[in-house]
Amino acid sequence: MRAAIIAVMTLPLMFAGCSAPVTSVVSAPPTAAPSAAIAAEPEVDPVIASITQQRRDQIKRVVSLRLVFGDSAPVSVTDVRLEAAGFARQVDAAWDHRPVLIQPHVAVALPITLTSADCNATELPRPASARITITDEQGESSTIELTDLPDAQLLERIRTHDCAVASLQDRAAFTLGADWRPAQQEGRRVWLGFVDIARNPPFGAPIEVNGALGSVLVDFTPVAPLPWRVPDQRQSRLPIVASSSGRCDGHSMGESSKPFVFTLWVRADGADVPLVLAVPTADLPTWWSLLATACDGIRQGD
Repeated sequence: MRAAIIAVMTLPLMFAGCSAPVTSVVSAPPTAAPSAAIAAEPEVDPVIASITQQRRDQIKRVVSLRLVFGDSAPVSVTDVRLEAAGFARQVDAAWDHRPVLIQPHVAVALPITLTSADCNATELPRPASARITITDEQGESSTIELTDLPDAQLLERIRTHDCAVASLQDRAAFTLGADWRPAQQEGRRVWLGFVDIARNPPFGAPIEVNGALGSVLVDFTPVAPLPWRVPDQRQSRLPIVASSSGRCDGHSMGESSKPFVFTLWVRADGADVPLVLAVPTADLPTWWSLLATACDGIRQGD
């Protein structure tokens, strides 16, 4: 991981009791005048920054700015703004978080919610950067700009996926159905439901579902053989059988980051789009109950 280039934009940042604007990764000692020797200023360690995303944050459209400060006194981060040309007015999105105290050499990930993708931008004018506002131990506030962020390509992958989904939804909207009922299938306890599909005319080229993926805990299987062509109707349904994956141990149940998030691969206009379907928060108790019932059946069969 390389250090991001930083520059103070307002008040100077205090490092190790020395007040000096940070204008580059490492400050250079001043050139000595011919008539007198001038002591070199201490070097300032860089701020190391990158953009990351955890699996549990994918469905929430949250990324993190990971920061590590060098040899400085602790600072409190009071505001974070991500500048990403591929997302609509991202820099104006408020950082809805309490101040975060950062100790030197301790990595801290600061969450940032992404705005909607700007799918009209064909060429991004500049790489992603960030501005963080900090307060030091003396109460002095400074704003630091972080440029040349490593892992900025993560944002482009998210934007590319968002725009592919938006293009698909212009033709058809896929929604995880709300009504799921328990059933017995080949001696297993399963639950049956649908993916609801709303087509937008003109229908044009065919749309096909050619793959499905469940989660660590739940198998998510279309009833119809794949690839399945979406009917040329305004409203249709793809029947789904959901069941326990068999991972009913406490570790799997407790550590799964996305237990009820599923994926359909949908092909439209020559492109395969991984479409993420998540159980709404209000329906999670029902799904946990169905999973518990299915796991009870598996344990009793052992």
